[in-house]
Amino acid sequence: MSKKMTCHIVFQTHWDREWYLPFEVFRHRLVQVMDRIVSGLEKGELEQFVLDGQMAALEDYFEVCEEYMKEKVLHFIEEKKIIIGPWYVLADEFLVSGESLIRNMEMGLKIAGRYGESQKVGYLPDTFGHVSQMPQLLQGFGIDNAILWRGIKPETSEFHWEAPNGSSVFTAFLPEGYYQPLMNEDHPEEQLKSYVEKVAAYATTSQLLLTNGGDHLMPKHGNLMKQINELQGEVEFVSSTYEAFLKNVQAEIPADLPVFVGEMRSNEHIYVLPNVLSARSYLKVQNQEMEDELTGYTEPLATLAGQEKYPHRFLEESWKLLLLNHPHDSICGCSIDEVHKEMETRTMMLRQRLSSIQRGSLTHLGVQDPMFSGAGRRKPFEDNSVFTVFNPHPRPFTGWVSGEIWLEEERLFRLQDENGKLHTPLIKNKRRGRHFDSPLDAFPAFKEGTFYELEFYVEDLSATSLSTFAVVEGSYEEIRESQDSVIENEYYSIELDEDGTLSLLEKETGKRHQGLQRFYSTLDAGDEYNYSPPVNDVKTVAVLVGEGKTRKASGVQELSYGLKLVTPSGLNGDRTGPSEETVIKTVEITLTVKEKDRKIDVSYVIDNRSKDQRLRVQYPLGASVDHTYSDTAFDVVKREAKKDEAFDAAKQKEVPVVVEPSLSFIRTDSGFSFYHRGLQEYQVTRKEEEDSLDVTLIRSVGWLSRDDLRTRGGGAGPNMETPDAQCIGTYTFRAAFEFHPHKSTGHVATEAHLFRVPPRIYPGEAKGIGCLVEIDNGDVQWSSLRRVADGVELRVWNPTDQDQMFSLTPRGERVNFRREPFLNGRDTLKPKEIATYLIKGGNKHE
Repeated sequence: MSKKMTCHIVFQTHWDREWYLPFEVFRHRLVQVMDRIVSGLEKGELEQFVLDGQMAALEDYFEVCEEYMKEKVLHFIEEKKIIIGPWYVLADEFLVSGESLIRNMEMGLKIAGRYGESQKVGYLPDTFGHVSQMPQLLQGFGIDNAILWRGIKPETSEFHWEAPNGSSVFTAFLPEGYYQPLMNEDHPEEQLKSYVEKVAAYATTSQLLLTNGGDHLMPKHGNLMKQINELQGEVEFVSSTYEAFLKNVQAEIPADLPVFVGEMRSNEHIYVLPNVLSARSYLKVQNQEMEDELTGYTEPLATLAGQEKYPHRFLEESWKLLLLNHPHDSICGCSIDEVHKEMETRTMMLRQRLSSIQRGSLTHLGVQDPMFSGAGRRKPFEDNSVFTVFNPHPRPFTGWVSGEIWLEEERLFRLQDENGKLHTPLIKNKRRGRHFDSPLDAFPAFKEGTFYELEFYVEDLSATSLSTFAVVEGSYEEIRESQDSVIENEYYSIELDEDGTLSLLEKETGKRHQGLQRFYSTLDAGDEYNYSPPVNDVKTVAVLVGEGKTRKASGVQELSYGLKLVTPSGLNGDRTGPSEETVIKTVEITLTVKEKDRKIDVSYVIDNRSKDQRLRVQYPLGASVDHTYSDTAFDVVKREAKKDEAFDAAKQKEVPVVVEPSLSFIRTDSGFSFYHRGLQEYQVTRKEEEDSLDVTLIRSVGWLSRDDLRTRGGGAGPNMETPDAQCIGTYTFRAAFEFHPHKSTGHVATEAHLFRVPPRIYPGEAKGIGCLVEIDNGDVQWSSLRRVADGVELRVWNPTDQDQMFSLTPRGERVNFRREPFLNGRDTLKPKEIATYLIKGGNKHE
C-alpha cells in the first residue's frame, strides 16, 4: 500500500472472572490491575483503557474497591478514558440460549448507561466459535460491527459478516489473537515489527489493530504514551480505542470486501476447542434447566400477575446470577474444580429464587395464599384437591400433562376441568409422605398425605393461561407391570433385544429399525477442551443386565431395563492405553410411549465409575445421511455430516472438527429427530452400511489442559489437574426421539420447546386467568414473554427458510431489542428473522 500504515494500539485486559483460579482470587488481582490502570491514566502514562467489553468485571470491582477508587474510575469512565460495555459477560455462544445472549447485551448496556456510555462494539475476542445469528443480535442493539478471533480462517482481516436473515456487520478479524502484551516489553520494537508484518498481510486498508494486553494482565509501569511517541519507522503507532480503529478502517475499506455468511466453527486458523460442548455435561443440564425456569415459567407467570406486581428488580438480579455462569471458561466446563462448584452454588441459589418468584406470582394472582389471614383461594396446608395447570406457551396446548399432587386422604378420583369435562388420570406412582408448609402468619408444620405422580391428556389448553382442575369422585387408572415384552402406541412397536439395544417398527410405513440406543464407551486421553483417544484405544459396548420390565395402562406404556459396561478404570501410567484394572459402569433406562404422541421419552440414569473415558448413546439412522440439522441461538443450522475423523494434529493445530453443537434438538435427512436437555455434543458416524447419530453423555477427563494430546498440537491453558471433571457419580439425563420424515423444521423446533418447557402443575385455584397472548402459526417460535415498563413484550423468531405469516392476539407494535419502533412493523417473519412485539398497557388481571 502506498499510504503509510497506522497501527492502533488499544490497551486492554481480557478478564476471565474465573478459570485456572477461582473468582475471588481473580477479583483480588483485578483490584491490583485497576490500581495500575487508574495510576497510569492519572499520570498520563496511558491515554485510554478498554475494560474487556463486559460489565460484570466492573461491578465485581465496585463491590470491593475503596470508595475513593470508585470515584476515580467513574470520573475516567465519564471522560471516556476507561471504555466500558457492551456485554454483561463474555459468554460462550453455543452453550447458552439466544434469549440469554440478548439479555446479556441488554444487561451490559443498561449497567454501562448507569456509569457512562458503552462502546458500540461487538467485542467477541475469545469465544470458541460464533453463532450464525450474532450479526442480527448486534444490529438489533444498534451495533454494526464485530471484532473476533476464533472460528474462521479469512484471507483478509476485514470482511462483512452476514446472519441468515441478511443482517450484516462489518467485522475485524484478529489474525494474531487478542493476547498481545507487546508494549509490556522493555524494548518492544522487534516484536512490534514482527507483529505488523504478520497482520499487514491480512489488511485491506492502511489501518492495523494491536490489542495490547492479555488474560488478567495490567499495563506495565512506566510512561507508555511516551514509549509510543518515540516509536519511529514506516508505521505510525497511535494509542487508540476499538471505536476509533473501526471508524478509521471503515473509511478505507474497498467496495469488494469479502462476505462471510453464517456461523463460524472452523479451526483451520486457531483452536475452537470443540469438545467443551460435552465437558462436565451436568453443568449444561443445570444451565438449561435454569434458562427454562426463567424464560419458560418465571417470567411468563409473573407477566400474568400484572405490571404492579411484576418483580422487575428481582428478575434482573436473577438474570445476573444466570449470566455469571455463562462465560466461556465457566459454562464450557474448562476451569478448575473450585470454579465449577461455585457455578453449582449459583444454580442452587437461582433455583431457590425462581421457585420463590413463581410462588409470589401465584399469590398475586390469588391462586395461592402464604397466609391464613390473606385473601387467596388456597390456604397453607390445604391439599391439591384443586390445582392449576400453567401453559406458558403463546399457543393452545393439546397433549399429556405430567406432575405430582398430594391429597390428605388416600382415595380414588377423577379430574374435572373448568368446563365440567372429566379426565381419567393415570397414576404412575403413589407414596405416603409429609407435606411441609411455613405460613407467613403461623408456625411451620408438616402434614401427612398421599402423593400421586400422574399424567392426563388435555385438549386445547388456552395459550399463556392458568387452568383449574378439581379432584372429584371416580376412579383413576394405575400403570401396572405387564408380562408383555413389547411396548407400543399407534405409531410404534418397540422391543428390547438380547444385546441391550432396541428394535422399533414404524407402523405407518412398516419400516423396522434395529440397534437403537446402543451405549458404548471409549478411552479419552484429552482434557476439558478436546477429546483425544490414546494410541491403544479400547471400546466397550454395554450389555443387558437381566430382563426388561414393562408397565402398561390406557394411553401410556413403559419399558425399563439395565445395562452395564465393564470398562478400564482409566488410562495406564503413560496414558497410551487402558489400565489393567476394570470397573463397572451402569445405565438404567426408562422408555415411555404415549397415545397421540410420536415422541418416545427416555430417561438415562448413569452410575459412572470410569475415568478417562467418553460415554455415548448411538442411534442407527437406517441410511447414509449427508446432513443434519440442529438448533443454535435463534437458528436451525444445516450441517454437513463429517464422517471422516482424524486423530493426529500438527503443532499448534487441532484436528478438523467433527462434533456438532445442539441446543435442544437434532434432525436428520432420514426424518429422525432427537430432543434433549443438556446433551449438546453429537456426531454422525459410519456404522457398516448405514450411519448413526452418536450423542455424548459423559466425557471423563482429569485435566484442565495438557500439551500431549493427539488431537491438539499444544496446550490450551495451564496444565492443572481437575479430578471432578472425571464426572464420577450418578447422573440423570432426559431425552426423546421420533421418526417423522414429514414434520416441518418449525414444528420440530416447537416440539423441542414443549419437551423442554411442558405445561406445569401448581397447587391452587385459578379463576378468570385466561389467555394473555396468542400466536396462530405452529412454525413460529417464541423465546421471551415478560413485562417491560410500558407493556408486555413477546419475542418470536422464524426457524424456517420460508416467510411465516402469523397473527398476534392482542396486536402489538413491532420494536427492536431496545424497544424502539421497528420501521417495517408487520406480522410476517422473513426466513430466520427475530422479531420483538410490544403489547402496550396491561391486562384484566392487574
